[in-house]
Amino acid sequence: MNQKILNVDKILDKISSIIETYESGAFKDLHVMHRELTCNMYYLSQEQVKAHQHWNKTYYNSKEKTNAAKERECDKLVPELYLCRKIMETAKGVSIAMGYEIKMN
Repeated sequence: MNQKILNVDKILDKISSIIETYESGAFKDLHVMHRELTCNMYYLSQEQVKAHQHWNKTYYNSKEKTNAAKERECDKLVPELYLCRKIMETAKGVSIAMGYEIKMN
């Protein structure tokens, strides 16, 4: 599990770095940044799939009696699923903005 977290952290660091550079306006090639961002979003989606599979496994192996209790347990044990979902949503917005800016130039 630690290897998964390290991989997710590495991807998130790269996405954050790209977005911070884009926000600052101190970039040389927006095409390259956009490509790197979308590739890292793809890698993050792969990690999201793995986290979802782990979440489902945890859910079905849970000793809890109710669905709500099982979901709470899984959310606590597999927090990277929520993290990946939220980062993907926001990174998609930045990717779209980059795409519009590329089209304008």
